[in-house]
Amino acid sequence: MRYKKVPVKKIVNKIIDECDVILLVLDARDPEMTRNRELEKKIKSKGKKVIYVLNKADLVPKDILERWKEVFGENTVFVSAKRRLGTKILREMIKQSLKEMGKKEGKVGIVGYPNVGKSSIINALTGKRKALTGSVAGLTKGEQWVRLTKNIKLMDTPGVLEMRDEDDLVISGALRLEKVENPIPPALKILSRIDNFDNSILREYFGVDYETVDEELLKKIGNKRGYLTKGGEVDLIRTAKTVIKEYQDGKLNYYKVDLKKFGQDRERDISFITKHLKDFPFIEDAKMIITHLKDFDELYKKIKKPVLGFEEIDGNIVVISFGEKTKDACRKKVENFCKEQGIEIFSKFGDKIGANNIYVAVGRKQP
Repeated sequence: MRYKKVPVKKIVNKIIDECDVILLVLDARDPEMTRNRELEKKIKSKGKKVIYVLNKADLVPKDILERWKEVFGENTVFVSAKRRLGTKILREMIKQSLKEMGKKEGKVGIVGYPNVGKSSIINALTGKRKALTGSVAGLTKGEQWVRLTKNIKLMDTPGVLEMRDEDDLVISGALRLEKVENPIPPALKILSRIDNFDNSILREYFGVDYETVDEELLKKIGNKRGYLTKGGEVDLIRTAKTVIKEYQDGKLNYYKVDLKKFGQDRERDISFITKHLKDFPFIEDAKMIITHLKDFDELYKKIKKPVLGFEEIDGNIVVISFGEKTKDACRKKVENFCKEQGIEIFSKFGDKIGANNIYVAVGRKQP
């Protein structure tokens, strides 16, 4: 069967003009980025009903979904088209919406940005593979209507919305991060959206305090991560790219994420390192500790599994991360560990010993 390209805008306008109920499909992991307020106003101005369909809801904690329902209102349905969850509730809401419009018969259309699951929603509602699936905007085999019930028809061609905002293209991954000249605006947009949803997330995730979301916040994040240029200034470009990348990877989000699932378990036994520190006279200086450890050849060979542990030496608590992929990863492991254990750090330093990255912090238990 031959397929043809139909202008994206033409399909969307046709759905709005001909359908009574419009299903606006959003990605439940980031509903704010995948909504289109201008389109919502246009639909409502024509007297049509909008139902917000948050797809991929199985990937988001229930309490977070409920908070999104407060944002979008009662005409919100959580579904997982892939797992066929929530489609019965969606059907009932379509019927109820038509009833509220005083209609016994009606037409339903679906619109949304690429990759939110529009065609999968159509297939889940109909129980068959009626719609073409994929990310090619405007691909259709001509206008077709599928019956949901005796009196309700569904247009089997979804309307694909085009992202015009360059920042959103960067955030969604449509533009490759390494080709972005200025990642600061999209990074700030991510931080602002999360802050507006829950202003405790950024404080806990990055371990910084702030009043407003601006470049000063990026500087604090960069400084906390140790992203400094040779002149000692915070590298804002690197910091911004990190924010975007961790957001795209799902580590930074609108809800608190268990970061442990993003990496392997760490060994806790660091005695093969600390045995070299038993009589070391400068145990309160993290940089001196690493310089001393470089004298031992056995630490130069790449270890199979990263380690993270601590040992009390001469009244000081020495925390060591050894063997992570980057020095920054070592640093984060150490700082998070100290935060969890209530250890106040007074000396810290990171470097590389042979094939292994290492980060050492020295501190004491907080009273």
